[in-house]
Amino acid sequence: MIAAVICVAIAIFTGVSGQDSLLSRAVGTMLRPAQRAITHTAVHAADRYNKYFRYDQLVAENELLKKQVSDLNGRLEDAQAAVKENQDLRAMLGVAERNTSFVYASAEVIGRTLDEWSSVLTIDAGSADGLEKNDSVVTPQGMVGYISSLSEHSAQVTTIIDSNMSAGARMVRTGEIAVAQGDYQLMGNGKLKVRYLSRGADVVVGDTVQTSGSGGIFPKGLAIGTVESIQTESDGMSNYAVIEPMVEIPSLTRVFIITDIKADGQ
Repeated sequence: MIAAVICVAIAIFTGVSGQDSLLSRAVGTMLRPAQRAITHTAVHAADRYNKYFRYDQLVAENELLKKQVSDLNGRLEDAQAAVKENQDLRAMLGVAERNTSFVYASAEVIGRTLDEWSSVLTIDAGSADGLEKNDSVVTPQGMVGYISSLSEHSAQVTTIIDSNMSAGARMVRTGEIAVAQGDYQLMGNGKLKVRYLSRGADVVVGDTVQTSGSGGIFPKGLAIGTVESIQTESDGMSNYAVIEPMVEIPSLTRVFIITDIKADGQ
């Protein structure tokens, strides 16, 4: 350390005196490695400082971008939900205009139990909104189910694929009368069956099934679904049809409840 200080002093002295002596050149040669080391250390330190400073800045910018993307996604989802609701309301308005016998109430789906044992929706309307037990629940596409229980501000809807559901059914093309029922084995696949079809019944894949208006709580003419396949009952005495519902039960967000049926559309 002392030698280095002496060398520096000599270098300064010779530099000031303007003498380019052998001694000054020797001192310069001795100091050059130290100068290089100091320069390298300073550059390395500056580089590390800039790197870490830039890293923190990038992290902050990344978090800001994530928040902005999340906010935009939220706004997009809200806009899409509003568009879907508007479409449903417009479609239901068209249904109501074509069938003036029905009085409707609207409700949002706020819960669902869809498993191998049951298929039940919870909606945000109840007795305070004019709903009653056994009211039919529909969408513009067709039948959803019926109100199986309710409170003042909410209700449970047993859907058409639930094993507890049963409704009089009619094959639209032929007029054949049968019974639409939920089935444990089909419920997991989102389907139901139409039973008690005669062995010679003229039923083909793609036929449309509606409620018949008899033997149950559902009014006539609600679309249930389409025939996916025809099977023979285990006793061999009659056939049944596997039905694909018109309504996609798992994706429902809004439904309409038939709260009253007016005579002759009055």
